[in-house]
Amino acid sequence: MFTAQILKTLGLFASTTAICIAGFVHVQAQAQGLTFKTVTRPAASANKTANTSAAAPSQAWVSQENLNKLVALDTLPAGAQVQIDLSKADPRIGSASCPVALFSNSRGHKMWGRTFLEVQCVGSTTAPFFVGVDVKVFSPVWVTREMIAAGEPISPEKLEQKILDIATLHTGWVSELSHLTQKSAARAIYPGTALRADLLKGKSLIKRGEQVKVLITGPGFQIAGSGITLEDAEQGNTVKVKTDKGKVLSGIAKDELLVEITL
Repeated sequence: MFTAQILKTLGLFASTTAICIAGFVHVQAQAQGLTFKTVTRPAASANKTANTSAAAPSQAWVSQENLNKLVALDTLPAGAQVQIDLSKADPRIGSASCPVALFSNSRGHKMWGRTFLEVQCVGSTTAPFFVGVDVKVFSPVWVTREMIAAGEPISPEKLEQKILDIATLHTGWVSELSHLTQKSAARAIYPGTALRADLLKGKSLIKRGEQVKVLITGPGFQIAGSGITLEDAEQGNTVKVKTDKGKVLSGIAKDELLVEITL
């Protein structure tokens, strides 16, 4: 019976407590006045062997208190804390028509930001239904503490780490200072701004209009030539080059004089 399977799953999770994270995230969360109802993925690696018998997150049925069990840990940054709440209270849940509600990500939606979960009511004949949930993922990110002018190098002295809901940072974020090495502001960045890739630029390895060596590699062949760059590029970035035969190709800036093109 489906009800028996649900109750068994409920028993599996009923004794599971939320995982608490120590260190920076915990201290900063307290300092910012943040509280979390559910927490996942500690900074240290979890014991994978202990969970081999548990259902996959997309297949599990859990109580409202254990909604964090529906989040796949490998989709989260290390040390992230997760809070999941119903987007809107549903009067059926907890009423006579649905005395015991169990939730599942039966459609396999990404548990990030706004999404939906399926609800099964145990002990009643109420048909399954869906409810909206808000999945917040709190993680430390680098934020500007002072104004940074366009073209100004990114200095750690003008930054601070804050715990933010990265599920709302749709254009990305910066979590490691090493990602800011030799970076400058692509435009003016105001205090309190979460840093992201489109706000940063690196030192150009190749300048537009420079003559460079071009190494073209394809299946079973390699051709060396020269070309003129059509744009600036950082090391490892894609750059367009006009070859000495007039063709425009895209390659990778390897150093100041070399662009590698793979066909």
